[in-house]
Amino acid sequence: MKFTLRQLEFYIALAETLQVSKAASRCHVSQSSMTVALRNLEETVNAQLFLRQPKGIQLTAAGERFLAHARKIMNDSRFALEDLLNQPETTTGVVHVGIAETLSAYLLPEILHEIESRFPLIEIRFQEAQAPVLLSALRNQQVDFCLLLTSNISHDDDLEVETFIRSLRQLWTSIDHPLLGKPEITLSDVAQTPYLMLSTDEYPGVIGDHFNNSGFAPEVCFRSNSFEAVRSLVAQGKGVTILSDLVYRPWALNGLRVARRTINDCITYMDVGVVKSVNRPLSPASQRLVDFMRQQILRLHAHSR
Repeated sequence: MKFTLRQLEFYIALAETLQVSKAASRCHVSQSSMTVALRNLEETVNAQLFLRQPKGIQLTAAGERFLAHARKIMNDSRFALEDLLNQPETTTGVVHVGIAETLSAYLLPEILHEIESRFPLIEIRFQEAQAPVLLSALRNQQVDFCLLLTSNISHDDDLEVETFIRSLRQLWTSIDHPLLGKPEITLSDVAQTPYLMLSTDEYPGVIGDHFNNSGFAPEVCFRSNSFEAVRSLVAQGKGVTILSDLVYRPWALNGLRVARRTINDCITYMDVGVVKSVNRPLSPASQRLVDFMRQQILRLHAHSR
């Protein structure tokens, strides 16, 4: 017996929502159908993929490993179909897109050429700003939709939030940092080390909450809005930071190398996705653009792993 793409879709939805009811709602099936499909999937792979907890679902170690394979299989199947249909479209219109600073710097340059090639007749106007400014613009109909770090915003009732990818945050250090000599690194270890704080896209509050929830606080020695400043100082051994794999680059501008390691007791993600207004449907041009951006972001994320 083999598993199906539909079962993988259910499993990915469960892993991202951590609740059977929410996963079933996302996949437009009943909870009982979702439960049966997931049980059959576990029987097929002969492994326990998740545990039921009082507050939801927790993936097992085997479940985390299988999740990476499931996402790759789903992405590869999606890319195969997209490749056959990858022709310029005749959709026309003007689309205003709000975009977070992090994504403007590290995501947009990677997908802009493909977007423009696919939609040569759509005029796309990007507005980069902090999330509160962009969400205000969305509510005031000044932008059609926003590409944001969905893990860093409040999912208010008047917003429709769809997360495309989850990028793991890891510890960044210089290649000769003492922490790299430890078999396991904990948040307690990081809290005792000078910390370089990135100040963009609500990051200080997000990472500060993770420290506070564990009973620690980062020893911040430097704050900057510049990824490259933080990266270069990390490479020089001036401190450490915790940032996502999406923005990781092994070399700093000063020519020094940056290492990264998982923090054993701090698994946190930077989620990337689209935010739309519940009260205003997207235009055909905007909807096509969202669909294509989703495909390209998933492709980029799959290739970066």
